[in-house]
Amino acid sequence: MSGSISGSIELLAHPQAVHSQLLAQLPTQVKAESVSQFKAHPTSVLSVSFSPDGSQLLTTSSEGSTKIWDRQGKEVIEIKTDDSIIWNATFSPDGKSIATGAQDKIARIWSIDGKSIQELKGHKDWVNTVRFSPDGQKILTSSSDGTARLWDLKGKVITEFKGHLVMVWCAIFSPDGQKILTASSDGTARLWDLNGKELVQFKGHRDWVRSVAFSPDGKLIATVSSDKTTKLWDLNGKELVQFKGHTGAVRNVSFSPDGKYLATTSQDGTARLWDLRGNQLALFQGHQDWVIGLSFSPDGKYLATSSADFMVRFWSLPSNTLSQGKGNKTGI
Repeated sequence: MSGSISGSIELLAHPQAVHSQLLAQLPTQVKAESVSQFKAHPTSVLSVSFSPDGSQLLTTSSEGSTKIWDRQGKEVIEIKTDDSIIWNATFSPDGKSIATGAQDKIARIWSIDGKSIQELKGHKDWVNTVRFSPDGQKILTSSSDGTARLWDLKGKVITEFKGHLVMVWCAIFSPDGQKILTASSDGTARLWDLNGKELVQFKGHRDWVRSVAFSPDGKLIATVSSDKTTKLWDLNGKELVQFKGHTGAVRNVSFSPDGKYLATTSQDGTARLWDLRGNQLALFQGHQDWVIGLSFSPDGKYLATSSADFMVRFWSLPSNTLSQGKGNKTGI
């Protein structure tokens, strides 16, 4: 199914002549097909993440539970933590443990079978995101208290990242684990070294920066904002490309595993796939409410999305779109 690309595209890294030529060569937008779906929670599904081997999914919700699922949507285990909202969860790099961040100000590490291993206490407000370092030996958290923190696995704070004026929505490691990237309601993203020194500010959004992502090679940064845009940057803070098309706040962003594409989710009820020039390649429609979480399968052939409609959906990335990047399509 094909049609014209919705929304405008602004390529900030090219002269006007090149900009016009690229616009004339935009690929046909594809309406992506949902290959399966399941009701994950009785309330909003706030995050979704594939396991490192792609065999399982991890979801969190506003009713205080974290669940692991197989690829067919069968629940494997549920972890319950009172009634505190679980904003985010992630698998460890070896897939043997998970970490969660909650409204009760605590990050937690769990075994894959749901046994509590460690609580990370110290934040003064919600823990919005939690990430393992690439080597699995540290934990990174972001919080509505305006800070991000680096922890060891015993719950000791190694570094506190201070500088944002208000809540920090997201904090992630660079692929090599040597830098930290944060996103905040102050409208900026910031790059830090592991000692808490601020290296670069990424300024340009006109509203909250909700999520950030590194390209797999660590050379590019993507940011998304409540101003309805996505931006691509180099590591020096230079804005390269602006992506426009979403009609609501953009909630999440991820690079594909091969680094050729970006996926975004939005409060407009859609997810979208883009190339790195800002061309919208595919539109993912089907959720009945805000689309919040997203995760590429490790092989890059599928996208999982989570929504305030209580559902998780699997999407097959369109082969005629990915063929421009030599992608493939197989059965789930």
